[in-house]
Amino acid sequence: MQINKVMMLFIIYLFILFQNSNVSAEVTRWPVPDWETADNSSKMLSPQCQKFKEVSLNSKDVKTDGLLVIKDGLVQFEFYDSKNSINKPHALWSVTKTITAALLGIAERDGRINLDQKLYEYYPIIKKDTIYNNNYKKISIKNLLYLDAGFIWNEASQDVSANPVIGMLYGTGHRDMATFAAKIKMIKKGPSYKWNYSTGIPTITMGVLKKIYGNESYEELPWRNLFNPLGITTAIFERDSSGTFIGGAGSFATLRDLAKIGYLYLNGGQWNGEVILTPEWIQKMLTPSPGYVSPGTVITDISDEGVYGGSIWLNRKIKDGFGKPYPYSPEDMYLAVGLLGQLIIMLPTQKMIIVRTGYGFGFNSKIDKFVSSAISCFHDPKYPLGKEIPPLKNPPKLGLGKIIMNVKNSVEANTLQGSIAKTVCSCHLVSGLDIPTCLERNDFTLSKLLTKLEVKKNVAFDGKIGIQVKLARFARLFKLHYGNSALAYYDPNHAEYGCTLR
Repeated sequence: MQINKVMMLFIIYLFILFQNSNVSAEVTRWPVPDWETADNSSKMLSPQCQKFKEVSLNSKDVKTDGLLVIKDGLVQFEFYDSKNSINKPHALWSVTKTITAALLGIAERDGRINLDQKLYEYYPIIKKDTIYNNNYKKISIKNLLYLDAGFIWNEASQDVSANPVIGMLYGTGHRDMATFAAKIKMIKKGPSYKWNYSTGIPTITMGVLKKIYGNESYEELPWRNLFNPLGITTAIFERDSSGTFIGGAGSFATLRDLAKIGYLYLNGGQWNGEVILTPEWIQKMLTPSPGYVSPGTVITDISDEGVYGGSIWLNRKIKDGFGKPYPYSPEDMYLAVGLLGQLIIMLPTQKMIIVRTGYGFGFNSKIDKFVSSAISCFHDPKYPLGKEIPPLKNPPKLGLGKIIMNVKNSVEANTLQGSIAKTVCSCHLVSGLDIPTCLERNDFTLSKLLTKLEVKKNVAFDGKIGIQVKLARFARLFKLHYGNSALAYYDPNHAEYGCTLR
């Protein structure tokens, strides 16, 4: 009888021990102050992991300069090329849109704004255009989150003189980008009828937040509300000349800090016991854009056009006749995507985050193969390997005459000089790359050959330093003019704001 009691106590003890071990296994590892690293050197020798490295690092046409894989809260793999490092903030481009959405969600959490409010309450712009006036008054803050406000905005236009994102970032709109974007013409059907990808709309969102918080409080907003609570120490958020953060394309951060943003989303908006984003807000972001679902949005190539949620990309079957954009990747995957292949990929089922930075066009067609190989390496060796998915429609190739005309038009509008000055300033003074590398990795090589750029660095400007770009011998091509110079400046006393185009 005594033995039975001892056995019973021993069984109870094992049960409790087992339960506790399960609980501890489920405890979230928070990267405070930094990420811990898993000891998986032997795993990386497996065929699956060798394939992952081959897929992610050895592409001929697109180059990876940084790669980080987090699983179960631990660093599983980390890579930097000779020009990048663990401490260098990298240009994120449109990944910024997802960061802006988080800042909007925090404002909603705090009762500062709700999605049903109208944009005109903050930007009461009136134009002599009946369609614009009638539809502009219908735009809600919700339309800003889902990019279905109804503005006629074609970022894919190969005519640089007509491309609104070029005009906003480097042309006539660069001094007050939010106002420029809010004045763009609108479709007759108005907001919510058609989804339309736009770098201008998240910048309008940051303009709205500026009006909500006031200039002084707004200057610290991204750090106070988001970066600091996550322990992010490397983030840069650039502004236009009016002091508005460039919400569609203006942020920089290291890979490890980017992974913290991914981890926030992966944990439902919770961070180490604190609610940064409510579960309801996360759900809004992971809901397909109403304008995307609308019949007004016609999808011709799902792998090229994707599925859009609340300022984040989804991998779900939404439109009849089209499957997932990435058929070999999990359906619950969602991702932030930036120009030249900047990525934060969230994989909830696998408890994984993949952060990738690089340069070169075309990486999006490799995402399915990239993600599936990562899952095969770090989660399930039997997971099937995906394939590259080239878009069904090939963009028309510009002839030499059209290329030269585009360069001529952009010089006359000062957007070529401005784009090079601003991009090189950020690349050189924020990310710490040398100027030749900045020109090469940002695809300015042809422009440099055509225009004979004269790039001056560390130009003194009101106590700041900057990058000046002058088109020294452009007249040899067109016998028209030499073009105006452009200056982008950087204030070492406020390095958190990066570079601003003068």
